[in-house]
Amino acid sequence: MQNISTTFDPWEAYLDQTEFGRLVLSNIEVTTTKLCNMRCEHCAVGYMLDQTEEPEVPLDLLISRLDEIEHLRAFSITGGEPMLSMKSVRNYVVPLLRYAKERGARTQINSNLTLPLSRYHLITPYLDVLHISHNWGTDADFLEGGFAMMDRKPSAEARLKMLQTMKDNTRALTSEGIIVSAETMINKRTIPHLKEIHEEIVALGCQRHEVHPMYPADFASALESASLADTRQAIHDLLDVRNENVWMLFGTLPFYACSDAPEDRALLKRLHEAKNVTVRNDPDGRSRLNTNIFDGQIIVTDFGDELGTLGTLYDTSFQDAYETWTNSSLNATLSCHCPAVKCLGPNALVKQAYYPDVNFQERVAEPF
Repeated sequence: MQNISTTFDPWEAYLDQTEFGRLVLSNIEVTTTKLCNMRCEHCAVGYMLDQTEEPEVPLDLLISRLDEIEHLRAFSITGGEPMLSMKSVRNYVVPLLRYAKERGARTQINSNLTLPLSRYHLITPYLDVLHISHNWGTDADFLEGGFAMMDRKPSAEARLKMLQTMKDNTRALTSEGIIVSAETMINKRTIPHLKEIHEEIVALGCQRHEVHPMYPADFASALESASLADTRQAIHDLLDVRNENVWMLFGTLPFYACSDAPEDRALLKRLHEAKNVTVRNDPDGRSRLNTNIFDGQIIVTDFGDELGTLGTLYDTSFQDAYETWTNSSLNATLSCHCPAVKCLGPNALVKQAYYPDVNFQERVAEPF
């Protein structure tokens, strides 16, 4: 099986374009929990979180719907904190990861890694990538930002212990060969600390540092997004100081090679030519759909149902939901393709945030 690397990212939607000559549904993300032991200020699903939960979708139904997908290349589990409830881990997380792995799909789970290492060893036999968020320039950032939306916070000592557990688990899992991909959001709070954040991610042994601009969704709506100019400069500054031996993956960038702005093209050219740097086309709505084990709604992104539901697992196949989205008027404003630069255009959040009046179908990118 091909190793995940800068030349093979299973969550890259353009792989479908290359293999099939068109986009197909090859990527599913499942939300398995509403529980979390943190309340991060940047959480894009924060208002979905709860203190209790009662899954309703039978595992057999979910797996039967996955069976209907012809090309399943990548599979992800998210939350909440998917590893918090051992009942959920036993009844959903482990069986789903095992199923995906046995189908030959690459697997990922999103976790804050603050729980006992033994829990993660339950899933590592079936796991390719463990995805964490790392937006903490200082311990104080974790103490405050990681619990900003929690009414009754653990003691500072308990929170610092969680931070240390995350660091210890990261070192342990990377030493065992699990790819730990640490994602940092670019916003007004993180920009002054990007160098220090990157250095710690490297020191923890993470094989990949993901960098994504923050967009206003859910809890993150309360934070100040960076301007295009500030985001562009932050990326240049990060490229100046990064460790070139560590894979740096940029996603949901609001810059496109079809832009008339020379500074946008210059940044993208630098990213294209940089060692161990990739820019991922956002899979949501291109190759990926999301569902959950509570009401079974099928949606375009785990950020919520702002784009509307495409049906439920009870009455809709993933493929039918995908075709409904593909044929929608909103997707028509986003669905573009410039082969010269292997770009699939913006996702809905990016377009709404920065390019509400731009018709990307009328723009064409030239090679770098």
